[in-house]
Amino acid sequence: MSEAQTPAPSELLEPSEPSELPEPSGPRRGRPRWRRAPLPGWLVGLRRVVNVVFPLALGYALLLAAWPRDELAPPRQARHDELIKAMRQISLSQAWSMYAPNPGRGHFYMTLTAHDADGSVRELEESYMSEHGWGTAWAWRRSRLDIWQHAVTRKIDKTNRNRTWYLRGVCVREARRGYDVKRLEMKRVYRRIRSPERVREGKEVIGPPRLKRAQDGSCRVKIIRDMIATDRALREAGEGGASGG
Repeated sequence: MSEAQTPAPSELLEPSEPSELPEPSGPRRGRPRWRRAPLPGWLVGLRRVVNVVFPLALGYALLLAAWPRDELAPPRQARHDELIKAMRQISLSQAWSMYAPNPGRGHFYMTLTAHDADGSVRELEESYMSEHGWGTAWAWRRSRLDIWQHAVTRKIDKTNRNRTWYLRGVCVREARRGYDVKRLEMKRVYRRIRSPERVREGKEVIGPPRLKRAQDGSCRVKIIRDMIATDRALREAGEGGASGG
């Protein structure tokens, strides 16, 4: 390039004029920017009124539905009944359990009875909570054993493989203790949680116990006999290795 064609340093630093920029050859990318037309004044005012009135009306309805009916004046009791009826029509319930943390319908424990070969009947340690656990907070401090006992006692009307394997494990445990168990009998003790209205009337928090059979298990089937034999062999091998070392 000749000296006459070489641009000056100042020209290299100055930006080109907009008219000199090349036009894009392809289609423009990106979404077009649409400008929202301003709302009329009356619509802005209406929206502000709705934003204030609707939350207040909704809060009043929720409070009225949750308020104890007996503590309301007679005119408000009629409104309360009409509101509850209307909410049931659209399947919207404002029962007390809606405001409780993870509410349950009831509380339950298992009972486990062992029928031994010599004719004796023993209540196993799983039955302890069904007698002494109703006033405790065990559900908030669950150990692995507590979780298993809770899981195998749920949905007793349906097949539960966890329940079957739990009974098999109990057969092995009792054989390890020296008992010859023929059959295990598991039941569930259920007590329904009463509503706050019934408790205020003087009733207990939970209702009377209801006993229902969950599952029976035989400790004489082949798979359990094999489990007991394997457990015995492993323990004998471990004891022999410890004494030999």
